[in-house]
Amino acid sequence: MLAEADKLQFLQKTELFAEIPETELKSISQIANEVTYPADSLLFEEGDDGDSLYLIVEGKVSIIKAGTEVLFFDEKGYCLGEIALIDNKPRSATVKTVKPTQFLRITRNDFFNAMAREPRIGLGLFRVLNDKIRRDLEIQMSAVRKEIAQEESMRFAAEVQQSLLPNQEISHPCVHTAGYCQPANSVGGDYYDYMELSENRVAIFIGDVMGHGYHSAMVAAMTKSCLETQIRFDASVPEVMKAITRVIEEDSQAFIYITCCYLIIHPDNRLEYTNAGHPEMLLYRAEPNRGNSEAEEPLELESAFLPVGISFFPGPSEYHSIEVAWHPGDLLVLYSDGITEAFNPNLEMYGLERLKSLISKKRHLSPEEIKNEILSDLRVHQQGENTNDDITLVVAKFT
Repeated sequence: MLAEADKLQFLQKTELFAEIPETELKSISQIANEVTYPADSLLFEEGDDGDSLYLIVEGKVSIIKAGTEVLFFDEKGYCLGEIALIDNKPRSATVKTVKPTQFLRITRNDFFNAMAREPRIGLGLFRVLNDKIRRDLEIQMSAVRKEIAQEESMRFAAEVQQSLLPNQEISHPCVHTAGYCQPANSVGGDYYDYMELSENRVAIFIGDVMGHGYHSAMVAAMTKSCLETQIRFDASVPEVMKAITRVIEEDSQAFIYITCCYLIIHPDNRLEYTNAGHPEMLLYRAEPNRGNSEAEEPLELESAFLPVGISFFPGPSEYHSIEVAWHPGDLLVLYSDGITEAFNPNLEMYGLERLKSLISKKRHLSPEEIKNEILSDLRVHQQGENTNDDITLVVAKFT
């Protein structure tokens, strides 16, 4: 318990009673009842009747709004609950003790009786409210500064991610391309790339890192760095996949995985590829057998492996290449599931069949035109619905 002299000294140092003469302060000391709450106790809840104000003598409290702790106070003499006291409205927030906390409590009736005897208490109340307004303004300005800094950081991250993408399309004797990548948020985990290899070969990579956001974008950046380094030594499918596995499974500090396709286009009409958990690549033949309706369907280069970063066995995963022939005029489409799994307002997915049907009808167009047709049809399907996943598309036509 506080001795009377200690209570008077404490009250005199508060903003609320600093200007009150000692004679009146003694009567206030008598109505300021000492109360102590253990840690994690509710002082009052949002919506409660504002029947008292509290002055912190010792301890710490948290201010809770909508179930979230937004502020903490451990300042001696800090005043709580005075606004609900004077405007006669319910509490606007919940106050909870963080550790054992001692207060001086003054009820509404006692406070207004004291203020009637000593109007200078009103000046103290003005100082308390003015100090809180200043604090609230500073808190809001700090939050604005943090938000601006975060937006600037995200803008920079988006610029970095955009720089990961190819700055020009492939224009090669064997193949021409058109690519597109749009993250669901400012930054995402989708990524595609083109690489010129020795012996007049061309490589294409498309990947979709788990989730979308800053962490996924960083993994995509690590993957690009890995690719650029690895192809200088050995660009073969198994070695490139081994290098990516090393980055994802060993260098990443958290569980994360990536679905991806890596393919090499050889000038001798060979397409060498691997698909690790990614949506099937669609290979449309330039001259299908008109007598066979099934030949109109694309060849689906499906996944033969788990995504990189997911393994049911100890040790690194092993990936090998699969070969298929390409012919002049053939069309190859790579995409992420952000396209096929895009929803419209009726919660209907765009779907693989709609994508395949559209490409089949537009296969005679250039890669750029086919890309634009797909994106336009996707927007028609979505009807303004926001995209929930990153969207990536690469259209390649063999020449």
